[in-house]
Amino acid sequence: MPIELKSFNNKISIILLLLILSNYFFMSLGFFNLILKINIILFFVSIIYFYTKNFKNNLSLKIYFLLIVIICLGTAAEGWDLRSLYLFHAKRIFFDQSLYSVADNYAVFSHNDYPLLPHAFSASFAFLSGYWHEVFPKSAYTFFYLAPLIFLSSHIDKKKYLILLSLIIFFLGTHLYDGGIDGLVAIYFITTAYCIYEIFFSRKNENNNPIFIFSTFLFCVCLSLLKNEGFALLVLILLTASFVSLFEKKLLFNLRRILILCFSFIPFIVWKIFCYKNGISNTDFTFSLLNENLLERLVVLENFLLFFQYLIISNEKVIIALLFFAFSFYFNFNKKLFYFVIFLFSSYLALLLIIYFSTPYDINYHLETSANRVVESLTLLLGFFSLYNLNILNKTS
Repeated sequence: MPIELKSFNNKISIILLLLILSNYFFMSLGFFNLILKINIILFFVSIIYFYTKNFKNNLSLKIYFLLIVIICLGTAAEGWDLRSLYLFHAKRIFFDQSLYSVADNYAVFSHNDYPLLPHAFSASFAFLSGYWHEVFPKSAYTFFYLAPLIFLSSHIDKKKYLILLSLIIFFLGTHLYDGGIDGLVAIYFITTAYCIYEIFFSRKNENNNPIFIFSTFLFCVCLSLLKNEGFALLVLILLTASFVSLFEKKLLFNLRRILILCFSFIPFIVWKIFCYKNGISNTDFTFSLLNENLLERLVVLENFLLFFQYLIISNEKVIIALLFFAFSFYFNFNKKLFYFVIFLFSSYLALLLIIYFSTPYDINYHLETSANRVVESLTLLLGFFSLYNLNILNKTS
């Protein structure tokens, strides 16, 4: 890809991320007026500029994303998570005109402790139109995908990028347009993981410039503010980078960059302090549940069989992702990348095991109702880095 186009894509993705985060920032300050509408208008103007500037460039992404948006706008808001959690919080923000309306801890089932970045963005679509309509605010979750999709288009060659778009459709499916947050977590997870790998372990100087590092920081902040799982994944990415740096005897060399990226934790920590002061907690995972359920379930073999049955064995998408990963690294065994992905995959799988074994619900019920969603980050991780590994092979051969 020409350097000018790559720079343009990076700048557009940064602008979109900054506008999403500034929307959240304005709401946190109580600015529910013209400033908020101007911010969202600038977001749409930036997208129009991306589409009209050199129209033939990124044509596959432009067509792909436009079709997804049309499908999103043409489908109703359905599903428990969307109506009772995500749009419910967006609706409260819109009608209460406050990002802090969850302080009353009303409707505990809606996970009031979850960060509100995507829901604040959804509410801003309603503020722009002037009234609440579930379909238009639902599309905000789809527009949230655009920044990482544009960014990744600059770092993978054209043919591989078409395959990546196909993998995203295959692994994320309806979450691209039905308002599901787990798909967003998956795409921001692999984008953040890619950025951090490039900063720490790539030999390309172009990915150690301030613009790339700033993009990485913004992706880190967004990932942490999508869901609680997003913050956990961000921590795992940085721990993985630290582990591989230690293995490569470069921990001290990378320590400064690790500490800089840790500042992206601040917005999430501030949100959690707010939740703590208002008595808002997560009802599905607490430290008391670790003592009550985890130790008891760890000694039951059937629980492990259930866990791996739902998350890996009976999930054809996970099997396909694992086979693609094995195929990719058989042809090009990149040791650093292999260790990075395997450690990240294994650590997230271990975290999921702890969460499911600590759940206050029946473990079979919890796995049955959520396993297909949470594995999206795992499958996209394997799929993306398998493709990235083959991309490296083409460049070196």
